[in-house]
Amino acid sequence: MKQITIIYFAQLGQQRGLTEETIATDVADISELYQHLKKQHNLSLAFSNIRVARNEEFCSADSSIDNGDTIAFMPPMSGG
Repeated sequence: MKQITIIYFAQLGQQRGLTEETIATDVADISELYQHLKKQHNLSLAFSNIRVARNEEFCSADSSIDNGDTIAFMPPMSGG
């Protein structure tokens, strides 16, 4: 099991009911992690509609997850 921190931005944080949490997981990559969280917490956005950062660097859906990583999920945002 890997211990990771997840950060939810904007509406994902509202839907989850918090903006940050630390979890233990055995998922292999970013896409699998989001699908697990989406199902568990009824998140409304498809993975194709969000951006993801791993340890403060944007990454792809197949990026691996290592123990101690911080994963941030960011839905589309507007503003100026």
